[in-house]
Amino acid sequence: MIAELHGKVTERREESLVVLAEGTGIGLEVIVPDRALTDAGASVHLFTSLHMASDGALLTGFETPEELRVFKALLNVNGVGPRMAVRVLSTHPASRIYEALDQEDPKPFQVVSGIGARTANRIILELRGKLVPEDKPPDETADDENTREVLEALLGLGYTRTEATIALNQTIGEALSVEARIASALRDLGSRGRPA
Repeated sequence: MIAELHGKVTERREESLVVLAEGTGIGLEVIVPDRALTDAGASVHLFTSLHMASDGALLTGFETPEELRVFKALLNVNGVGPRMAVRVLSTHPASRIYEALDQEDPKPFQVVSGIGARTANRIILELRGKLVPEDKPPDETADDENTREVLEALLGLGYTRTEATIALNQTIGEALSVEARIASALRDLGSRGRPA
C-alpha cells in the first residue's frame, strides 16, 4: 500500500499530477483536489490512498492527513467513488464539509459535479456525527459532568484523548446514562478497529 508520496511534479494534468517518486525514478499519476494541483518542477508531499478498479489502479493524494481521513469517510457512502470524493474535496475544504454535516445541510454537496439530492442526503445521513474534526472537544452540554465522567472512563481504559473524544461525540444529545454512553462509545471505538 502506498501511504505517502514524496517527489517532484513532472507533469500537471486536468485533475492529476505525475510525480517522480523520490529516489525511485518512477513517475506516478495521482488524482488530487484542485487546490493541490501545482506546476511541473514543484516538490510535493502527499498522503495517498490506492484503489483497484475494473479499469486499473487509481492513486489519490491529499496535502493533509485530515483531507485523507475525510476522503476515506466519503468512500463509505454508497454511490460515492474515489473520483467523486476527490471532487468533494476540490469544491470544499474539510472544515466546510464538517460544517455541512453538523448543520445537516446537503446543499454544499449538491454543488459538486455528479452529486444529486439523493446522494447529498445520503452523505448527511451516513456521516453526520461520525465524521467530526479529530481535535473537536466534546460539545458543551447540560450534562457536562456526565461528559467528563465518560471521557475519564475511556481514558482510563487506555484510549487516547483523540479516540475518546471522537467516540464521545457520537453520543452527544442522546438521553443516556453514564454507563450507556460508555457502552455506546466503546462500540464505536470497536467498530474503528480497536478492541473495546
